[in-house]
Amino acid sequence: MSNADFKKAPPQDLLTTPQESATFSEMTIFEHLSELRRRLIVSFGFVATFSIGAFLFSKPLFSLLTEPYFSDLETAYLIGTGPAEAFLLRIKVALLAGFFLAIPVIFYQVWLFISPGLYSHEKQLFLPFVISTSLLFLSGVAFCFYAVLPFAFEFFFAQYETIGVQPTIRISEHLSLVMKALIGFGVAFEMPVLAFFLGRLGIINHLMLLRSFRYAVVVIFIVSAFLTPPDVLSQLLLAGPLIVLYLLSIVLVKYTGKEVAKSQGESDDS
Repeated sequence: MSNADFKKAPPQDLLTTPQESATFSEMTIFEHLSELRRRLIVSFGFVATFSIGAFLFSKPLFSLLTEPYFSDLETAYLIGTGPAEAFLLRIKVALLAGFFLAIPVIFYQVWLFISPGLYSHEKQLFLPFVISTSLLFLSGVAFCFYAVLPFAFEFFFAQYETIGVQPTIRISEHLSLVMKALIGFGVAFEMPVLAFFLGRLGIINHLMLLRSFRYAVVVIFIVSAFLTPPDVLSQLLLAGPLIVLYLLSIVLVKYTGKEVAKSQGESDDS
């Protein structure tokens, strides 16, 4: 095996199979799909395991998820309209908690899937990748829970007061809105990591991102409208951080471009 082949060999881990000894480019489409299925199974397995444990704490977890709802209107109610609704909600809450707890494992599986296509010096970014993606995702979730949802529910309740109606909301509708917002914010906060790796691969550069800034702002507001509750304040609370993250991505990609050019120059000299 030549030095080039050795550098392209994927890192070994406890779940390594013989097929991972082949380089990323040598794998067939069926091997890629098989590897993807394997990573998904491992991820789902951890989510299911954590969810089983979280099911035992579904009551305090559900109370936590309803905290923004009751924070400004303590006389409001959440109602159930089906015999099995409470049980299904406990399952959904447990799955959400299991998913959040398994976030580091999920991003680790993502890394294991893409790592065979990386160079040896890029594979050293394994730990920063898992830590940064996990922290950014959980930061987006925390920002949504503590900053966006309270403002959103305060706005909604104010609209009820203007028409003199006491809100009585279905618990399933409330939970669906909260889950969608939390996961949406978590995914949206991954923008810098995505930009960083696209820059490392040479797919984008900072000049491209600068030229596309106006269009990116439009896309950000469209995504914000889709991910947040239907009010302008919530959309601004997501769009603002995303614009900041986009600017941070430009800086990261600019730095990445310099590093790529430097590494390519060193390889040419050698």
